[in-house]
Amino acid sequence: MSKKIIAILVALLLFPLVVTAAPTTDDLQKKIDLLTKELMSVKTQLDEVKKNQNQTTESVQQVSEKVDAVSDKTKSLGNVQWSGDFRFRVDSARADIPAYWDAATMQTAMGSMASFSSQQLQAGLMPLFPSLSPQLQQQMGQMMQQWDSMNSSQRLQVLNSLFPALNEQQRVGMLNSLGYYKNKGYDSSNDLLYTNRLRLNLGAKATENIEFKGRLAMYKIWGMETARATAAPFFANNGFYWDPNITRRPNDNTLRVEMAYVNWTEIGGYPVWFSVGRRPTVDGPPEHLKLNYDKRYATPIGLGVDWTFDGLTLGYSYQNPVPGKVRICYGRGYEAGFDDMPGTSTLNDTDLYGVSWDIIDDKEKDMFANVQLFRAAEIPDVMENENIWGLPETATAQLGDIYHLTGLFMHKYNNVDWFVSGGISHTDVAGDSAALGGVGLLNNPGETENHTGYAIYAGLRVPVASLNSKFGLEYNYGSRYWITFTPASDDLYQAKLSTRGHVAEAYWIWDLPETPISKFGKAFIRAGYQYYWINYTGSGNWLGVPTDVDDLNDPLNAQMFPTVDRMDNAYLTFEVYF
Repeated sequence: MSKKIIAILVALLLFPLVVTAAPTTDDLQKKIDLLTKELMSVKTQLDEVKKNQNQTTESVQQVSEKVDAVSDKTKSLGNVQWSGDFRFRVDSARADIPAYWDAATMQTAMGSMASFSSQQLQAGLMPLFPSLSPQLQQQMGQMMQQWDSMNSSQRLQVLNSLFPALNEQQRVGMLNSLGYYKNKGYDSSNDLLYTNRLRLNLGAKATENIEFKGRLAMYKIWGMETARATAAPFFANNGFYWDPNITRRPNDNTLRVEMAYVNWTEIGGYPVWFSVGRRPTVDGPPEHLKLNYDKRYATPIGLGVDWTFDGLTLGYSYQNPVPGKVRICYGRGYEAGFDDMPGTSTLNDTDLYGVSWDIIDDKEKDMFANVQLFRAAEIPDVMENENIWGLPETATAQLGDIYHLTGLFMHKYNNVDWFVSGGISHTDVAGDSAALGGVGLLNNPGETENHTGYAIYAGLRVPVASLNSKFGLEYNYGSRYWITFTPASDDLYQAKLSTRGHVAEAYWIWDLPETPISKFGKAFIRAGYQYYWINYTGSGNWLGVPTDVDDLNDPLNAQMFPTVDRMDNAYLTFEVYF
């Protein structure tokens, strides 16, 4: 403290003494000593404060230097930005499996009959004769006369031609008389199944207009390193790990690349962009509503493509007469490798070509309309995969092309999100599988008929502000020959949008009242219930003829897998974004 300030303080303290009666010399000395001690104490405190201030200034400077260093290091890493989410989910499912004839049983029965002598075969089929028409009786009599002179291949050929000529009752009677019966129906359930899913997103600006984006994902069942508990035996399309679903089906605890692509925008100063890599073609609209995303994500999905494929996009955006954008898309579905080499496949590559047009993309009015048209060219019988038993499989034949057209309209009205979507699929058949019983593209062996299918999908999501929640309802229907490309669907057991039949779903989302500490931070609980009533077999699969589930009593409609006609699934999730 300066001498001037001390002098002023002394004057103020002595002022009362001046205006009162004159003190003695001893009194004045005592008061001077007391003031001196108080002044020394004040000086000591001021020195301590000054010291602390200097230390604080040094600490702030050190922190500032560390922040600058971290900032410089971040810049040197290309401004990589990380985010992610974790989901715990529990599912409880029940399925009703009607009685059906097993394809393996049918194959065994036919092989067994081909090994019979004419006397054994006649003894077994004799009870069937009275119900046969005269023409069939004559045909079967001629077969018996020539039977012993035929080899096994010829006998199987005759049996396979005779069998369809019989009616359902006669076919059942023929097999029952030889000791073969259909599988009984049953109910099956998995009361509680738990899964963990971790996803890490990263993005980085390389230049002003070029940006990288990616996602790593791990998804597994509690206590398992495979998807056997969710894949088999009901739905053939869920029995495989393959390129479109490797990160989307429960698997092991490996963190895999789900997406990795680069966007180049504003090319040449125009509203044109180019994107290449492993595409962001999952969880798009309208599915983002149920998934509780804050905004529409990636390419529209719906009834079209829910498939993590590798490819590229060239796009153009516009503002008049309404905001929108159009994309030309290309992807590789199956790589055949070298051709004309001994011991290698003679198949062609499977490619996908398409156009995705956001006719309206008006964020201010919360209005969105999209049309997608694509062709999956030279579809193989199976793509490269590993089934749930760890057995690798590769394509053996190409079956033809699949054409797909979908439309989607979304709108938010009075804070209520609603949407309606429709789709058409069409096959252009080229051949049969060299394996899997020789079946073709929605056809039995040897058939070359083209088929058209269709589907509808609608839903809404209503906010419940007083409970910090949202309530949603969805419904979809697929016809007998409906095909969609949804192996990466977030549905645990069966992609609902590939169902040949009906699916209804209700869900409730509760946004937890927690204060986020980052722009990505949020947490919510989602509860839902799905009910499937399936009309035709083979949902999600393009191999073989879809069969009405009411016709499974006929041995002619034997199935490779148990068929579900009713299934329900209740689920509960706890999801945290960071």
